Amino acid sequence: MSKPMHLCNHPGCMALIPFDQRYCDKHEYRKPISCADKEQRHLMNKATYYKRTHSKHEGKYQHFYRSTQWRKLSHHWLMVHPFCARCEAQGIMRKGDLVDHIIEIRDDWSKRLDTDNLQTLCYACHNRKTWKQKQIRHKRRERQPDSSQR
Repeated sequence: MSKPMHLCNHPGCMALIPFDQRYCDKHEYRKPISCADKEQRHLMNKATYYKRTHSKHEGKYQHFYRSTQWRKLSHHWLMVHPFCARCEAQGIMRKGDLVDHIIEIRDDWSKRLDTDNLQTLCYACHNRKTWKQKQIRHKRRERQPDSSQR
């Protein structure tokens, strides 16, 4: 006797799957994440953030992030804005872990203490945003002609 079948839980998907599964193979990524997995992912994102901010190659940026001025401002910001801005924009209420500069201080040092340039992010959103910004910066450098050849 075969298992009873039902439609995949992904909206609009008409794939028939066994009754004890929630999603077809195509939509398996939508499977709910257990609390243990969420905690593990959070710890991994936190470790990535910590590794980047406490590297051997400290510059003025890491020194700024350890300054009293920044610590006080970011602490106050988190008290007033406790939720991750990117998650909240998607309708997810997730606690923010850190204060992020919308325009990175590498791109505009003068905006490092500008409250109009701040947002609260969770570690995952911050790591994603930082990775994308790094890719953009890298592509920008590749497109610029080498000034030493002039």
